[in-house]
Amino acid sequence: MSDGPTPDPVLILGAGINGCALARELVLNGVPVFLVDQADIATGATAKSSRLIHGGLRYLEYGDFRLVAESLRERERLLKLAPQFVRPLKLFIPVSRRFGGFLQAGFRFLRLSRFSFGRRLEKWLPVHSERGLIVVRIGLWFYDWLARSSLLPGHFLRRVGAPGTPVVDAGAFHWLCGYYDGQMPYPERFVLALLDDARQVAAESNVALHVLTHHRATVRNGSVEIEPVSCAGLSREFAPSAIVNATGAWGDITLEQIDVEAEQLLGGTKGSHFITSHAGLKQVLGDGGVYAEAADGRLVFILPFAESVLVGTTDERFSGPPDEAIASEQELRYLVGMVNDVFPQVVLSVADVAVHYSGVRPLPFVPAGQTGSIPRGHWIHSSVKQGIPVETLIGGKLTTCRAFAEEVADRLLDHLHVRRTAQTCERTVPGAEEFPADVHRWCREVAAETGFSVEQVEAVFPLVGTRARGILADYGSAGGSGSPDAGNSPDARSSVPGTNLPIRFVDWSIEHEWVHTLGDLVERRFGLVFTPGLSRPALEVLADRLCHAGLLAAESRDGEVVACMSSLRQRYGVDPNT
Repeated sequence: MSDGPTPDPVLILGAGINGCALARELVLNGVPVFLVDQADIATGATAKSSRLIHGGLRYLEYGDFRLVAESLRERERLLKLAPQFVRPLKLFIPVSRRFGGFLQAGFRFLRLSRFSFGRRLEKWLPVHSERGLIVVRIGLWFYDWLARSSLLPGHFLRRVGAPGTPVVDAGAFHWLCGYYDGQMPYPERFVLALLDDARQVAAESNVALHVLTHHRATVRNGSVEIEPVSCAGLSREFAPSAIVNATGAWGDITLEQIDVEAEQLLGGTKGSHFITSHAGLKQVLGDGGVYAEAADGRLVFILPFAESVLVGTTDERFSGPPDEAIASEQELRYLVGMVNDVFPQVVLSVADVAVHYSGVRPLPFVPAGQTGSIPRGHWIHSSVKQGIPVETLIGGKLTTCRAFAEEVADRLLDHLHVRRTAQTCERTVPGAEEFPADVHRWCREVAAETGFSVEQVEAVFPLVGTRARGILADYGSAGGSGSPDAGNSPDARSSVPGTNLPIRFVDWSIEHEWVHTLGDLVERRFGLVFTPGLSRPALEVLADRLCHAGLLAAESRDGEVVACMSSLRQRYGVDPNT
């Protein structure tokens, strides 16, 4: 390997979890990066996931021990390196009978459908047989054995009705098999933290990192031209040393746009979720989650989500443009019915759905078969465009983003003859420094130091972790670095209407977090789309801050608010009140 001159930049197309994790890996090892996305950071499957950091318990049924083992290792790392974003989550699997599911589980485990005799045998098997207690406990035993976690307890068994367990239907279920995984309520914030880490390293080591969202890239004659998507602006041109197609479910579309010939690589499935503020469901669920089996064998999560409950997901083949995936009425009824099967006393209805969202998984193309059997690992497909290596990323998920990025980076470093000098397997994610044992006490201390209320600090902490102290101290003082002019802003410590989010933190985010549009703020910087009672006045205040920062013309402010409200109604079923 060479320690010579800095190589030409790598062009990464796609600013989702995989693209941003890869940018961090490369910059840490001295490779300049252009990160380009036609939309915002983390707009695809990253923001539309079940928000879990997990080993993939059900993957064991398909004998995918390698993926589960890797996922569990990465789960352990994230619990250590990013505790501000990942927390342990206790999950319960309701079980009705002691026996059942042996034949189906064995068939999937041995992957007999790969063989002609297996496909003939499959026709004689029942379409579905509920997983019994023995099958579930065997799976959990393997899960614990692969995890060997030092941070999470092993699995356990409880009778339905035991204290501290979800109040599931005692007439339908007899046991609750409990185990632990992790929850990441704000994966969008995790992605931003990875990218901010890359930016800090780039500044310290004088390595170029250009993050160009809402831009498109055109490849021609061995060079790349990058220009804004929707308005006139500065274009850039350079010769990349390699191109990484990290656009997820858009991967085939991206290859076509840059004129790279390849067979169909991706065949994503659509996963829809909903959030409900139904108080009765929150009460019977408790502080853990439920991983329950639907009548068709599909496993569905019912999870705590702040003061609400998150339910998902579906798994349907989807062939349209990924950004057109919207949760259908049929999917919502399916998920609501699943909840009522587990908690019939709640009597949930579609009218109780406060927010819904849907995304397309970047899975490998598999022309036929059940969607649940499509492999969930990650792969790299190599091709060439005008002499430039093009690496297309297939698969991947939140939990394994670091491992996937490391694998891709190793391939690129080898191609560029660059020696790896830095690892991320033990690198803390910004915001985890000096992580407090008692978060609520820490927030009270920061509130006393900065003059913000405890509630405001507690609203900021899940978004940036311990960085909240420095951000609020800086932006909480008159004339502080980056503070807006008092004459052009609301009271220095006021909050966005209907929330505890300080407007000063909004200003910091706009300045430091690659914000371009109102939707960027509402959906991916602050998660306000998931906040009950999101109002038009809140959107107007956020739009005013964009105007103050020079990112939105005053005459366009009302139109931006109306367009954002229309998008929220269409994509999330959210109608900001007036």
